[in-house]
Amino acid sequence: MKTYFYHTVVFISLVLLPHTSFAEPVLAIKATIYKLPNKITIDSQIDETLKKLQPTHQPQLLASLNKSALIKIGDEAELTALEVKSNEDGSYFNASMKLKEKVDGQWESITSFMPHIPDGQTVYFSRTFTDSVWVIKLTGKRYESITLGQASFK
Repeated sequence: MKTYFYHTVVFISLVLLPHTSFAEPVLAIKATIYKLPNKITIDSQIDETLKKLQPTHQPQLLASLNKSALIKIGDEAELTALEVKSNEDGSYFNASMKLKEKVDGQWESITSFMPHIPDGQTVYFSRTFTDSVWVIKLTGKRYESITLGQASFK
C-alpha cells in the first residue's frame, strides 16, 4: 500500500511540476506605436484620433514582476526604446520612452518617464520630434500566470 501511495505522489508531482512554472505572475505589456505628421493635434479625444490611423508597430511581451522589459524599434536613422518595469506585486509599473533620430548626421534624443502607473491602466506618451509626432499607447496588466498573460494577447 505504501508503495502505491508513493508512486501516486511521484506521478502527480511529475504531472503538476511542469505546470507550476507557468504559475509565475507576469506583467503583459501591450504597446501601440504611431508616428504621425505634425499637423495632427493630440488632445483629449486621442483614442478617436488613433482609431483612424495605422500604427507603426504593435509589440507585445510578458515580463516577470519587478524585472525590466525593453522594446526597441528602429534602424540606423530612427530608434524608439520603451522600458517597462513593475513593482514586486505588480500593482503598478513605471515606463520610460526614449526617441533617437539622426538629424544631419548627429543623434538627437528625447526621453520621457511615467512613474506608478496602476495595473491595467492605459497611458500615452507623446513627443514632437523633428517633423513628426510619436504617440505610444501603453497598457500593462498583471496576470497570475504566463498562460493567462499570453492569452491576453489574442
